[in-house]
Amino acid sequence: MGSSLKILAVDDEPSIVQSMFFIFERPNYEVDSAENGEAALARVAANPNPFDVVITDNNMPGVSGIELVRQLRERNFPGKIMILSAHLSVDVRAAYEEMKVDA
Repeated sequence: MGSSLKILAVDDEPSIVQSMFFIFERPNYEVDSAENGEAALARVAANPNPFDVVITDNNMPGVSGIELVRQLRERNFPGKIMILSAHLSVDVRAAYEEMKVDA
């Protein structure tokens, strides 16, 4: 069997992050979490084995989802990026499309 898919779940809502641990169970998935964009960037920078996927909220205090994606792209993050958010305006969707967010 191959290695597990490494996921970083980023959301300031603890219940959303906790649900990721139930949705993506071991042994097929290895989930880590960050409570905001700043913590997510620190986890990505500190991890010698990059995450395969970052799943992030858009609306977070401090570093927003858009800023998180922008910084990941600037750092040449090699994995996929998914946005999981209840409310995305047309402008926000366009910004994510421009940055080539995967889903």
